[in-house]
Formats: sequence, structure tokens, C-alpha cells
Amino acid sequence: MPAEDLYQILGVKRTATAGEMKKAYRSLARRHHPDKNQGKKEEEEKFKKITAAYAVLGDENKRKLYDQYGLDGLRDGFDPEMWKRYGGRAEGRQPIGQEFDFGGFSGFGSMEDIFESLFGGRGSRKAGSGGVRWERMQKRGAQVRSVLEVELLDAVLGRELEIAVDVGGETRKLKVRIPAGVEDGQTIRLAGQGASGSGGGPSGDLLLEVRTRADATYSRHGSDLERRVLVTIGKAYEGGEVEVETPWGKGMLRIPPRTQGGTRLRLKGQGVRKKGSAGDLYVRVDIRVPAGTDEKTAEAVAALERIYETKKE
Repeated sequence: MPAEDLYQILGVKRTATAGEMKKAYRSLARRHHPDKNQGKKEEEEKFKKITAAYAVLGDENKRKLYDQYGLDGLRDGFDPEMWKRYGGRAEGRQPIGQEFDFGGFSGFGSMEDIFESLFGGRGSRKAGSGGVRWERMQKRGAQVRSVLEVELLDAVLGRELEIAVDVGGETRKLKVRIPAGVEDGQTIRLAGQGASGSGGGPSGDLLLEVRTRADATYSRHGSDLERRVLVTIGKAYEGGEVEVETPWGKGMLRIPPRTQGGTRLRLKGQGVRKKGSAGDLYVRVDIRVPAGTDEKTAEAVAALERIYETKKE
């Protein structure tokens, strides 16, 4: 039975660029990854073939050998002259299960055997119906850790972000969902986005440690948020309602009469929301001083100042 064509496994043309090859591999690897198809042996085998095919075609030197000599060119100690003398793959090959000298390496009868040699030859030889085969030792790829900096409101509201992260010297562009209410220092796991496995094993996971940037408007204290709001002298004296922007939209804050600057008021349920609970938004009141420099403003301020002086007496 002829060996499968590596280009067909990846679904690309033989003229595909390295970038097109990588794009095709990533798309197929995500679709057939064992973590997404648990218990499906067929999908696992497809993932192994995809990984092995890219191990050859993603390497410039191995790809040249494959293009010229096929799988035979990937064997250790391959001798092009011996290959030509025996007619390459088309002639001079003994049946599967019988070994012969072929440029310093015993001949194998299937693509799986070639892949085993590419991934380090770790495994045990067992007798099978087709002669000698390899039982491969798969190894899962290592976990990769990285830091993900997000805006405070992204952490509060939860959003999908496009990020670029370095994995083993390769920059990957990924989409990551930030859970609503995630806290500084918590970890987001992206399955299968870590280091590649060996022997056709699955890739490891990517662990992103969340760090929130300082925000110009809000500060966070657990599930509660805090911000400041400016009110006029008249509003602070008479009391009333002022409109306040919250992460969830506009809210109305009641200002009690005779409110002093620095007073801390609460908007219930307008803080961090997660898992059926909600923190509060605390609003610190700042008194807004008139900015006018006209005579009427000066007279009004002077009159107000006299009231302060009278109260002291």
C-alpha cells in the first residue's frame, strides 16, 4: 500500500510557502487535537499524522529531501546513490518485515516507521501481522507560562481579547476569553497552546497569569470598586441626586444634605459581578469650586467665606 502524501495530509499544494504550511497545520491541529476529541481514536490518529507531516514539511532541509526522494530520503544515513541504484521506492524493495541494507539504515515498510525515527526512536519493537512495527512512546508537551496584562474594566466586565504571546521562540496570535470578575494573579489555561509534544504526543497547555493595569477612574478592592465624583457646593449643601458612570452604565447617587468633601457613599451592586454575587461601587465626594474670576463669583465666594467665619465665632 503506497505511503500517504505529506502535502495531502496537511491539505496544501507542493508549492505552499512556509507560512501557508504553518497556517494549515495550526488549523488542523486545533480541529483534531485529542483534548477536544477525547475518546475518539480516529481523531487522535489524524492528529498524529498531522503533527508528523508538519515535522517534515515545516523543516526546510527535511522538506527538500522529501520532495526529491520521498520518505526514503528521511532515513538516517540515507545514500542518494544507493537509492538510485535500487530504483528508489519503485524497485528493488523487499517485502515488509524483511530488512535490507539501504545506505546504512534498515529499511522500514510504512510511514509510521519513518515518523518514529524522526521523533527520536523511543519505543519498543513488537511483532505484528505486517512484520516488525514500532510501538511509540508519546510524550505530552510542556506547559508554558506567560503574563497577560489587561485593563481593569476588561477584568471586571469580561471580554474576548486578541493577544500575541511567545511560545518557545514562536509568536502566536490567539484569542482569549477573559472571565468576568477575574482577579489579579489568577491563571487562565489555554489547552493545547503550550510546547509541542514528542513522538506524536499532544501539545502542553499555555498558562496566562492575569495582571490588571492601574485605571484612571476606578480602583478595585476585592469585589468592590471605588471612584471619585465632583459635586457643586450647592448640591453638597442642599443634597439631591447626581448621575454617576459605573462599569455597568449610568447610576444615580443620592447626596445627603450638608455632605462634606471626602464623604464616601455607596452604590449597591455596581461593583464586580461574578457567580451570582456582586460587589458595591463606593463613590468619594469631591467639592467642585467655582472656576470663574468675574466680580459676581468673587462676591459670592466672599459672602460664603463670611458664613464660615461667623460659624467659627
